[in-house]
Amino acid sequence: MDPNKMINHVMRMARLDTTVFDEVRDDVNELVPALVVAAISCLLAGLGAFLYWQVVPSEFFDLDGGFLNTVILGTIFTAAMYFVGMVLVVYVVLVQVYKVQVDLQALTRTMGYAAAPFGISILMFIPMLWPVFALVPLSMAFVMCIYAAQSASGAESKQVVMACTAGMVVAVLVLGFISLGMTSDGDVPIGAGVFSTLLDIS
Repeated sequence: MDPNKMINHVMRMARLDTTVFDEVRDDVNELVPALVVAAISCLLAGLGAFLYWQVVPSEFFDLDGGFLNTVILGTIFTAAMYFVGMVLVVYVVLVQVYKVQVDLQALTRTMGYAAAPFGISILMFIPMLWPVFALVPLSMAFVMCIYAAQSASGAESKQVVMACTAGMVVAVLVLGFISLGMTSDGDVPIGAGVFSTLLDIS
């Protein structure tokens, strides 16, 4: 794995250079870097949620268990649901519903990089602006997923948008329920990245 190459891909994506997806789609060596990008992005989202709860105390949030539940468990759940709720759902919809031939590994490589916008959520601790850094990264990730799925599948735009919408709905619903879940003592929310902030408005 070449860290410089991986960072270069992410920086190009930040400049909205979507040709990155075409490159990683065909490069079998990009699978691990794509997974690393997705994992780091989910970790930053979890850390952003944790920092948010430090700035905005809540009766629903226990700071003692917050790091474990929001950063550690939040990262794990967010990453898992991204690949289950987004990658696999997009794959199943395209293959089973639209009968499009899709290479799952190519889709994983492109979608892994598409998760990069989640990392912006680390800025959620900024007072008054936290909704921007909670919602905008989700929107950006959704758009990037469309480009990623389009590159990996070659499907029609409408098919890709529908597949990505289905995947995002599944991921958001499951992560939302997880973030609103309670542990056995009824006090500590099981955070799921940025979705743990939903407790503040529930």
